[in-house]
Amino acid sequence: MQPAAFGATVVTSKPAEVAAFYQQHFELQITIDLGWFICVRRGDASWELAITERGHESVPAAVSAAKDSTNVFGFIVEDADKVAQALTEAGVPLEGEVVTEVWGQRHFHVRDPEGTWIDVIQLVAPDPDWLAANLPAS
Repeated sequence: MQPAAFGATVVTSKPAEVAAFYQQHFELQITIDLGWFICVRRGDASWELAITERGHESVPAAVSAAKDSTNVFGFIVEDADKVAQALTEAGVPLEGEVVTEVWGQRHFHVRDPEGTWIDVIQLVAPDPDWLAANLPAS
């Protein structure tokens, strides 16, 4: 199987609030709004994020019954520090500090109004010693 596209879904009791969060903080635009189902995406990206109302007939009962999100969505950005500052200034709490990882990411986590984890990632150069120890020489 070769999927033609990819999308993820946030199941929530507050679709409009969750959609507004992604519009405001990640510049995603609403492409579909049925009230119980909202899609957001950035420009002509090949991916989208769906937001579906908890309890809707299209959502499996077991999913609607789950209350805590363990999903983590990763968003690649140009400047993690700038995004962290903007989120903090808007009153969105960071779930930890902005950190630089040896494998080549500067990142931090936040949560949307439903509690979905978001890993905000800036790609940076990996540590040369880490590369040498973890990736085979070509």
